[in-house]
Amino acid sequence: MTNLKNIKRYYLAWELRQQGKTLQEIAKIMGYKSGENARRMIIYINYRIKRKFPPYSKELSKLLNKCRKFL
Repeated sequence: MTNLKNIKRYYLAWELRQQGKTLQEIAKIMGYKSGENARRMIIYINYRIKRKFPPYSKELSKLLNKCRKFL
């Protein structure tokens, strides 16, 4: 499983996408050269949100519950 620090960055990319930012804008904000990394992060978080498969740490559960409210 991806560690919590990475999940927070993935969540940030997902949150920026929910705000209507393009992949290129997200990549620039996060310090990546292309939008491919941002796209991968967003797809991963969407997968984790829809999967709803435990066990999660408490902090990760809070992040995912926050994401699920938007979907």
